[in-house]
Amino acid sequence: MSRMIAKVNLLPWREEGRKRYRQRFGWMLGSAVFAIVLLVGMGGWLLDGQLALQKGRNSRIDQEITLLENKLSLLPEMDVQREALLKRLSVITDIQKGRNHITQLLSLLPGLVPQGVYLEDISLTGNRVKFSGRGESNGHLATLLANAEQSEWVNDVTMHSIVRANEKQALIRFKASFELVSEPAAGNVKERR
Repeated sequence: MSRMIAKVNLLPWREEGRKRYRQRFGWMLGSAVFAIVLLVGMGGWLLDGQLALQKGRNSRIDQEITLLENKLSLLPEMDVQREALLKRLSVITDIQKGRNHITQLLSLLPGLVPQGVYLEDISLTGNRVKFSGRGESNGHLATLLANAEQSEWVNDVTMHSIVRANEKQALIRFKASFELVSEPAAGNVKERR
């Protein structure tokens, strides 16, 4: 048996083992290179996809920015229109208040003017009411002033002049004014005496 072992030539077997090893190594190396190329290719493809998606998002943002800039450029014009509308509303409100002042004044006068006092002229400018007329006596005029001062709709009552030209003249001429209140404040209500 030992002779048989001595005659066995291991060189071809070793050579064939090396050949198989090289083939396996080549296949493994080729597979690894293929896998790396595949991974790099997929990574590039994914990056290109993400880049294209981001470019699409950026263009959408640019479009929205352009739209917003267009809208913002209209703001000064809209502010001018808003101011014009506010002025119109203010005029309408003033007209409406003026209409209410006249109605309020006409409903208030019968309670303010006592018998013996005769109004000849009444003017309303804003909230200020100026009136003039004649009275039978100073007492009647004092009653007029007292009624005005006690009214919750009247402020700042002022008698400007009281004139009797002579003793023969029966009526006394006067001029007065007061401020008409739109709505009396709760704490501003005056008690009737």
